[in-house]
Amino acid sequence: MELCCYKKIAYIVLISLLLTAVNPIISFTSNTLWPSSMVLENDNIDIDKILPLATAPNTKKGFFLTGDLKEIYTLGVGHVAINVTLSGLGHTYMQTIRGLKKRGFEITLVLVNDKAPVGIDLKSAPEEFRKPYFYMIDFESTNGEWQKYNFERIVNDYAEYIDNWVIGNEINSQLYNFYGSANVNEYTKKYCESFKICYEKIKEKNENANIYISFDQGWDMPSVDRRKNGYDKVMSNYRYNAKEQIALINNYLGRNIDWGISLHPYPAPVDSSYFWDDEYAGYIEDDVNKEERPYYITLKNFEIAVQYMLNDRFLKKDKVARNIIITEFGLTSHDGEREQAAGLYYAWEKVKDNKYIKALIYNAQTDLEDGYNFGLTSEKKRKRLIWAVFRDMDKDEENSSWCKDLLDSVLDEHGYIDINTIIFNKASMSEILDKK
Repeated sequence: MELCCYKKIAYIVLISLLLTAVNPIISFTSNTLWPSSMVLENDNIDIDKILPLATAPNTKKGFFLTGDLKEIYTLGVGHVAINVTLSGLGHTYMQTIRGLKKRGFEITLVLVNDKAPVGIDLKSAPEEFRKPYFYMIDFESTNGEWQKYNFERIVNDYAEYIDNWVIGNEINSQLYNFYGSANVNEYTKKYCESFKICYEKIKEKNENANIYISFDQGWDMPSVDRRKNGYDKVMSNYRYNAKEQIALINNYLGRNIDWGISLHPYPAPVDSSYFWDDEYAGYIEDDVNKEERPYYITLKNFEIAVQYMLNDRFLKKDKVARNIIITEFGLTSHDGEREQAAGLYYAWEKVKDNKYIKALIYNAQTDLEDGYNFGLTSEKKRKRLIWAVFRDMDKDEENSSWCKDLLDSVLDEHGYIDINTIIFNKASMSEILDKK
């Protein structure tokens, strides 16, 4: 009986050793600030067995990698975006990143803090901000040493492979970058202090890296609305005017730091694919300041942000324009797959020749769990019409003309423009998806 017990123990020990050899875990001392273990290099993918060693195409289009890796070549992607959290949880694609970089793909890493500082006050925040997705990277906070350690480890592991870093996510909303009640000056100054540290560390490892600051659609929203004055006075300490914030960032960081902006021009409202008719991306006259201003930056009017950044005061020290990148946008299929697909081609037409926009990164390759159904494919891996538009939209005229025909048809059908002659590809969706 005892012998059998010893044999079982020996088998368990042997299996544990074998598993450790196959997928080693890097352990650290555990205390109140530090995780007991952290595995950044955990995908163990032999990308050379999956993808050919072919050079990435020269194109602005890209997506968040959430589906079949082999589609990178099928869809002609030039840019790949990933999310990485300070704790090392979430998407961690070390082997994949190395393989993609070897093939010439441009890689964008969005770095966020997924662990709240100890003692942070969430209860006093407006209700919608009490469960934030992420927290501000703040190396002086109660878990600042934990953040700093993990940040430096991520930089050491990733820096040579990453072309574009985005520090934080949609920093003009504390829903995605929580800090606590603070006016726009205090909040922006604190963000810039952390940004400088991140910037210097990244540049030490890769001087060619581009480093961006991310904003959502809230471009020039008034802080206080006369219809609900008290509520918005509180809200103004948790959600900020991106246009005003960029001016503050420029003052805090100055010309010598090569920062750029990352836009997220989703439609307004988000669950509509008709961005060309966005109500809140226009100029709304009746606000508290009695002036015309675009509340939101969407695909309809993102050029306003580009024009703003070309103002002399925002130029770099060599008088060159700062980098601008669209690192996240999506179009729902709820209005119909034709409308979703046409919207993507319309967005591409607006971006492709804009020399100030470095990339157009779609969110995402496959549907996420948010219910918006933005994906090029569904959760069940069914290809939508937008999948084919994404594949063909940057090809030569012979292979992309059907995308323009689709757009013209959708615009005419919904009455947004007057087209006398419509040439629409009558092929079925399956024929389009199979088109070579």
